[in-house]
Amino acid sequence: MIVIGAGLSGLAVAARLLRARRDVLVLEGSARAGGQIHTYVEGELVVELGAEGFVARSSAVPELCRLLDIELSLVDQLTTDTYSLEGGALVLLPPGEAARRLGFQVPEEELGRGIRSLERGMGQLIEALLGQLGPMRVRLAAPVTAVRQLSGRLQVDLPNREPEICQHLVIAVPARAAAPLLEPLGFAQTAPLAEAGTTSNVSVNLLYHRQQFPSYPTGSGLLFPESFAGLGLRAASFVDRKFPGRAPADRALLRVFFRPSAAALRDWDDARFASEASAAIAQLLGVSGSPERTWVSRWIDALPIFSAPYRSQVVEADNALQTLGIHVTGSSFHGAGIDAAVTSARAVAARLSA
Repeated sequence: MIVIGAGLSGLAVAARLLRARRDVLVLEGSARAGGQIHTYVEGELVVELGAEGFVARSSAVPELCRLLDIELSLVDQLTTDTYSLEGGALVLLPPGEAARRLGFQVPEEELGRGIRSLERGMGQLIEALLGQLGPMRVRLAAPVTAVRQLSGRLQVDLPNREPEICQHLVIAVPARAAAPLLEPLGFAQTAPLAEAGTTSNVSVNLLYHRQQFPSYPTGSGLLFPESFAGLGLRAASFVDRKFPGRAPADRALLRVFFRPSAAALRDWDDARFASEASAAIAQLLGVSGSPERTWVSRWIDALPIFSAPYRSQVVEADNALQTLGIHVTGSSFHGAGIDAAVTSARAVAARLSA
């Protein structure tokens, strides 16, 4: 079996198939595994450049952690207190109000319950999956160019090398990336995937000395007031308050989130995003001086929008593809977020293991 995409869902499918004694190969177009999970670790610093956690009620992610023997590394959010700025002062919001205002695509019952992570960040989950699969089963820098039918089997085309042939194939890349790969199959049901709705996200991690803060809030983060909307600033997370072991005791690690305009994505370099983020934090929290270090992460067209028409399109495409032994998985198809990606992977692996 072949899995296209070495993000969380693709690796989780492959690991479960391996446990079911299926031969599996994962093909990843980029030079890095993990997809939207990307953690930078340096000494006492744990900096999330991608997804920072998963919904607290998730059972699928802890189950996967048990299979990988890292369940004891799971950590809960230390506080869910979130503030807004009203009348020049930080005001504590009711539970779930921040997520509601930000438009998180989670069920109403999830609002206010916070998220969970792992001791060394979400990248610890990717490392465990790669460790179980081994280097011979995950091929990086191997972009797939097309999927074709070949005498009752499937041919996966790769540039400058012989194609791979398989009986079953798992597509674990975003919908927009999947559509052109599947075009040679001639399924009308997959064409709309090329127009799947998405949003982009830019985040800036900022590392400060604690002494730069006149008073460092004890909550998990804050919402930016409407006056910052023109810059695309939405929220800030107090990372070292939110999870244990994210920074040295004398440092403060914050993460600022942008929902950038098309113009900002086109015209702003990383230094501009970092400058706007640090200026906003200085204005709201009275921080003196510049951050010691910054990390800018750009996730372009990375977040799917699950409208009712899109959900119907996914069902139609999935059903059509399964007639050929092709299965789609991941948060781009079966619901936003880490929990949805892992749940989707579990369902596809069970279907292929039967």
